[in-house]
Amino acid sequence: MSHAVMDQQDRSTATYTITSPAVGTIEVSGEAVMHFTEALRGFPERTAYALLPAARHGLWWLLAVNEPQTTFLLADPFVGHPEYEIDLGDSERDTLQIVEPTDALALVMVALPMTPSEPVTGNFRAPIVFNISKGLAQQVVNRDEQYSLREPMDLAAYPAQDDGFRLV
Repeated sequence: MSHAVMDQQDRSTATYTITSPAVGTIEVSGEAVMHFTEALRGFPERTAYALLPAARHGLWWLLAVNEPQTTFLLADPFVGHPEYEIDLGDSERDTLQIVEPTDALALVMVALPMTPSEPVTGNFRAPIVFNISKGLAQQVVNRDEQYSLREPMDLAAYPAQDDGFRLV
């Protein structure tokens, strides 16, 4: 069921079993699966991803449905950077079917350091924007050039939550 866009009824009744090195084997509702309008750079065959809350509020796992070893950690950019802004163009809003600002959820990809001396960073320059209700996603280049591809982040700013998925 990795169609570019599923209708709402298919999304609400579909389920997926995903076995990921990050979160183990889990059952995922079709409503948690987001379909990218364009594949992420470097991952051309993967357009359907499960978006799952992590064990810290504001952090999310993004797991490729058909290849779950492709897993990304995403973060709400507004937690550590409340002044952050995203300027979506008309074409992006149309593609994602965003009518109201509340239709959109913007998250940044997190890069974990190779050594303890390096900082955790987030790609604030090219966030991923989701329309959760429509199951659509697209990585967009933020028109505001003040943001970096490797913006330092403090993961301690994201409080623990009991109901998120944890690393296994």
